Amino acid sequence: MKLKSLLVFLFFSNLSFAHEFLPFEVGTRKAIETQYLNQPLIISFWSTDCPYCINELKKLGKVLTKNANVKLITVCVDGKESSKKAERILGQANLPQHEQYQYAEVDEDRLRYSIDPNWYGEIPRTYFYNTTHQVISISGKVSNVFLDEWFKKITL
Repeated sequence: MKLKSLLVFLFFSNLSFAHEFLPFEVGTRKAIETQYLNQPLIISFWSTDCPYCINELKKLGKVLTKNANVKLITVCVDGKESSKKAERILGQANLPQHEQYQYAEVDEDRLRYSIDPNWYGEIPRTYFYNTTHQVISISGKVSNVFLDEWFKKITL
């Protein structure tokens, strides 16, 4: 009986913590950049209510299966109340295992400014870092041509 109770507890505990998001706060982008210095990196900001964002996540999932050396970070700009929906979307995007963040600041304008003073909140917003961490930021859809060229440059 104790074993059965333990197994049930572990099963439900695992379900509730399977996709917990890390908190994205002021300074998180800088910490990520420092952690993955000298590595190609993509940081993708998206929302559960943005059809373009969902398509972009799926597109990234496809290209990253061929480019496992690129680190992916996703940041859901919605609050904790949309966590379940965000988990479902990420699960359907066929992304490689990656760090998943969610906004955790009350003052979203302050947070957005700390991420990028030139960003006004349009999404999807994707940052592409090469191995020397030169960054290209793109708001909106990312073209297949850009993705092909960027991945070619980082694999040279």
